[in-house]
Amino acid sequence: MENILITGGTGNLGGTVVKTLSGHGYHLHLAVRKPVRENLENVSYYQTNVSDDDEAEEFVQKILSGNVAINAGVFLAGGFEPRNLEETSMDDIIRMININFATAFNVAQQLIAHYKTAGGGKLIFVGAKAAMNPKTAIGSSAYSLSKQLLYNFSELINEGGKSAAITSHILLPGIIDTVTNREAMPGADFSKWVNPNDIARTIEDIIAGKETKSVIEF
Repeated sequence: MENILITGGTGNLGGTVVKTLSGHGYHLHLAVRKPVRENLENVSYYQTNVSDDDEAEEFVQKILSGNVAINAGVFLAGGFEPRNLEETSMDDIIRMININFATAFNVAQQLIAHYKTAGGGKLIFVGAKAAMNPKTAIGSSAYSLSKQLLYNFSELINEGGKSAAITSHILLPGIIDTVTNREAMPGADFSKWVNPNDIARTIEDIIAGKETKSVIEF
């Protein structure tokens, strides 16, 4: 049974991804901020704050102490703030970086070290299509900058991981069709939004080796 590490697994998108992967026989190791009452099959929970590098290291080492190899890391933790460039402060940028980038970077760094001794592995990040286009990114500047960091980080991993069989993949969805987003934008055309099941299936395809692209747009 392959072991998959997931951050943000209790969120709207995370719930769909966890259900898909656990239902198909993967053992999932979820980083959670608060205790979880739910007890899903093939899922282990670890209460931690992965935006803190020491806690992120402890989290990964706790999984590895069970004498298992982590095959893939899936980074779903994040948050969104709509604020244009003129309204954005450095504090806003730092907050978004902590939520969207540090939660991935701290854990990914630990996994990269593990992969170098374990014969390789995969890292899967969720960016945002709108963050990559200045015309749409400017309306949520701090959020977009944090997601752009993820994109650049993924490219660096692929460049540095070639000889160690380490691959990084970043998904760039548009607006994801979740309960939270529907409540925030009740008048939107939901038919144009990205189905979270499509994202979950793509993540599974990457883990299974059926999808190899490093950048995937929805």
